[in-house]
Amino acid sequence: MEENQPINQKQHRISQVYLKQFGHIKEDKHWLSVLKVETGITGNVLIKDFTAETNIFDLPIDDFEIKRHFENLSGQVENFYRTVISNLHNQKRLTPKDKDVLNHFVANLLCRTQPFRNFISECLNDSESRNFLIDEVTIYSDDTEANKFILNHFEKNHHLNLVIGTVMNHLVHVFRHFKKVIMRDYKNLGWLTTDNPVRVERLGINPWIIPLEAEIYLPLSKDFCLFMYHPESELHANPLRKLRIDKVNILSFDEFNKISLDNARNFYEYLIFCNETEETELRK
Repeated sequence: MEENQPINQKQHRISQVYLKQFGHIKEDKHWLSVLKVETGITGNVLIKDFTAETNIFDLPIDDFEIKRHFENLSGQVENFYRTVISNLHNQKRLTPKDKDVLNHFVANLLCRTQPFRNFISECLNDSESRNFLIDEVTIYSDDTEANKFILNHFEKNHHLNLVIGTVMNHLVHVFRHFKKVIMRDYKNLGWLTTDNPVRVERLGINPWIIPLEAEIYLPLSKDFCLFMYHPESELHANPLRKLRIDKVNILSFDEFNKISLDNARNFYEYLIFCNETEETELRK
């Protein structure tokens, strides 16, 4: 075992760096106010424990540098995220580097969250859909046969983690072709988020993971929300496509409220508030 590498490691489905944008500090600890939708109970949880599981992204390789590749890559992506938020506050726009950080960050969040991982797992469980998936996520590389070879030589329970890094790299390439719009919250009401924060609206019928017609939303912090779309899509009805690209845009209350509600409905188990709340049992 390599030095300073624990055998068991807490790994977060949702980035702690991301969650701190919606949390609060109490007694020198970072907390998050959440609603567990199934129970209808709101409460406060420590960010360091929220969506944390042991070794969930590890590869079945003895070498710890390879075993923890995805987790280490996630940490590298997170390091630049705070700068993006700072630039939005100070410069009111995205720099070219900010945009590529977001390409990586959105792809990374998708590949860590449970619904998207469930979808990829389902694709891998069927030989025909598995081949289609590998063909798609290696379309910009020469790694098609290598990925298929690897999957054929490992047990099925390892397939997801073996392929998820390739999926992320593919998504980064795809997102580089998407336009980016930043939307400010309405009069400091704050954006909500969830434990499934990247909302992908797959408009039309298309077999691709992220088709040209897809519209993507991600609350970046309580102050800012990202909207992405492909300029060559044949669907142009969404008025958000007319907002200024790479800059902070001000919304009406109705626009803000609709996006907030749609984002909130994208939860897996938890809705995440942008302000501290007391423990409460909500009526259905």
